[in-house]
Amino acid sequence: MSEETWRPLGVDTEEQIAEYDALHDGVPQWMHASFWVWVYDSITVIRRFSDGSGRIAMLNTDLFERMGHTLRISLPNLRVEGVSYDAGKRQLSRALEILQRHNSPLQIADYILAQKNNASDEKLNDLLERSKSAWEVGTRSGRPGLVRRVPLGVQVAANSIMARAGRAGVRLAKAWEELYSVDPNASEAYRIAILAVEDASIPVVSPNNRNATLGTVIKQLEDQRNWKLPMDREHPNAASGDVLVSMMRMLWHGQHDRHGGQPSAPGNVSIDEAKVAVSLAVTLVHWFDAALPSRST
Repeated sequence: MSEETWRPLGVDTEEQIAEYDALHDGVPQWMHASFWVWVYDSITVIRRFSDGSGRIAMLNTDLFERMGHTLRISLPNLRVEGVSYDAGKRQLSRALEILQRHNSPLQIADYILAQKNNASDEKLNDLLERSKSAWEVGTRSGRPGLVRRVPLGVQVAANSIMARAGRAGVRLAKAWEELYSVDPNASEAYRIAILAVEDASIPVVSPNNRNATLGTVIKQLEDQRNWKLPMDREHPNAASGDVLVSMMRMLWHGQHDRHGGQPSAPGNVSIDEAKVAVSLAVTLVHWFDAALPSRST
């Protein structure tokens, strides 16, 4: 049995395997010690005595202070004059103690990754994978960062569409980042997903309408009644053109937080709603980018 499929003794039934393989959020207990060792190593910088002798582990105070400002962690002044083994040990111990009180440890790892310092992306990613974390090291806004782990096939397919679908693909990538980051923004992910579908569908359906929106496209598809997908066999209750319109209508109508002044509205969209929206957008952008929707003659 390969290392990838090995499971502990007693994890045999489908239910036991599913429970063992389930992904975990945050920093679970079995990951705690190794995670903070990684953080400790990442905030450590090696200094030398003024005469060039010796190698001393000291706190990277610049990194530590910038992280505190960005993540809004209240920090004491841990700067010291000169270098010494005792001072370095006190600095690092105190810094780690403070960071361990932060309510979102993954934000700390995410910030460290983005700084591209001496932190080992590979070591952290290996730890996350071994610990069945719901997170992995990826790329956000052009920098290393934590992204939520999704099934490999889904990620590969989404990446392929994002890479080749022009402006719509760029929007999809941004929506994906907003949704699957350590600090997700469901409303923004949903909003950008709609923009991505507009980028892909308007040139196909309403190329001459400079003011077109997704709502405009949906109305045009409904009025023309002759759009379809290349399906040779269609069910009378699920014609491909109707499915296309229904998917777009669900995406458009589901963004219930786009208008203010509606006391009866449900409020901001949820993470689950945004997941549906972004997944729909990936599919719709792919279809329009590949010129699959067309008008029947």
